[in-house]
Amino acid sequence: MAYEILKSIVEAEARATEMKQQAMRQAEELKAAAWKQQESLFEQTRLHGKEELQQAVKKAVEESQGAIQEILKEADETCSQIREQASQKKEEAIKTVIGKVVGTYGSC
Repeated sequence: MAYEILKSIVEAEARATEMKQQAMRQAEELKAAAWKQQESLFEQTRLHGKEELQQAVKKAVEESQGAIQEILKEADETCSQIREQASQKKEEAIKTVIGKVVGTYGSC
């Protein structure tokens, strides 16, 4: 009878040890699966962030096109005004130079 009790205790300890080892293996498997899932989620998040960044840049470029066209239009108008002013002053400058050259060295 004592032998039977000792035998059942040894068997129970063996089962407990096996159950503990099995639980540890399952815990490691769960841990590995969690790490893998974490890496997958991180990669998805990184890709999603990259796509959002590209879309934001594209939208900003598209929105800035109107402003760029307006700035170019204003620059063209300003250049035309400056050319007109320069053209008007060119005639004045030529007359002034001719007047000084002819007036100083001329026979008038």
